[in-house]
Amino acid sequence: MSGSQFLRALGRTLGWGRKQLKVDSRHVVLITGCDSGLGHSMAVYCHESLHMTVVSCCHNLKSDGARLLQALSASHGGLTRMYTLELDLLQPDSIRHVHEQLRDILAKDRSYRLTALINNAGVMCFGEFEWQLPEQIEAQINCNLLGTMRLTRELLPLLRQQQGRIINVTSHCGLQALPALGPYAASKAALRFWTDALRVELQQYGLEVVNFIPGSFVLDSNIAARQQQHAQKMSEAFSQEQHALYDTYFEAFNGYLKVLSGFKPPNRLRNDSLLAKFKDALTSSQPLALYIEEPRRYRFYRWLFSICPTPLVDWLTLRFCAMPTYESTHNRQKKI
Repeated sequence: MSGSQFLRALGRTLGWGRKQLKVDSRHVVLITGCDSGLGHSMAVYCHESLHMTVVSCCHNLKSDGARLLQALSASHGGLTRMYTLELDLLQPDSIRHVHEQLRDILAKDRSYRLTALINNAGVMCFGEFEWQLPEQIEAQINCNLLGTMRLTRELLPLLRQQQGRIINVTSHCGLQALPALGPYAASKAALRFWTDALRVELQQYGLEVVNFIPGSFVLDSNIAARQQQHAQKMSEAFSQEQHALYDTYFEAFNGYLKVLSGFKPPNRLRNDSLLAKFKDALTSSQPLALYIEEPRRYRFYRWLFSICPTPLVDWLTLRFCAMPTYESTHNRQKKI
């Protein structure tokens, strides 16, 4: 590292010259996973509170969330500040088409600048590793990690040219893996470390890369809306031996998760702390490498995880999840 690089690193560490950048309709942000939950809330916040031009990417343009965003695009007369595009991260053609549409949007006004790519889209499937089918495992790795990589690689020359930043939404599961979420945690942990590598690589070109970890909003999104369908497929693939061993536990496990299933209306999250951190990640001249928003319970457990030996961490993890286990289910059966 040269002397100038060291001084820049020291300056960032101490916050020298850190300030909030002003954003307006000339600043364009592309956000994925806007059908519901955090992505939908980010799109609305950037549009209504920050007055930016938003390219909201939805998996299904007929979803309730997509239609609400489309309605926003028609509410400002001749000035369009909300574009809603269809994006499937598993389809390279879909990614290329979004890139073409984004270029067309930027070409409408020479003052437009691509300010940020926010990789938020993701899928989740609950189930012990032995239960999950190969296609369920691969879908989580493909969407959460490889799809995010594909989209970022496609847009990177444009981001580099316009000095845009990349904000990757990861997960607490990328910090501490949880049982029944192994493939999901693996995808988010990989995304976290790729984000770290990308941050160092792109610093020399003047680009910022941020890891953004939100709190637990699984109940406010549709990321696990298909959990019962996933469970049905798992059960149908069980062998006779697996049915005999797992059925009672499997039924209790998925009964506990029924609250997650089914598509919910898109909710605009009203979490002032989260939005303040998101705004800083998006508009700070020197954003932090990592932003974490979490309830006190998460913060307390995360601290315990960092200081406890492995056997205690394993026990604490089960306490943190508070989900049915094979042992608890069968102990209950014996008492009955």
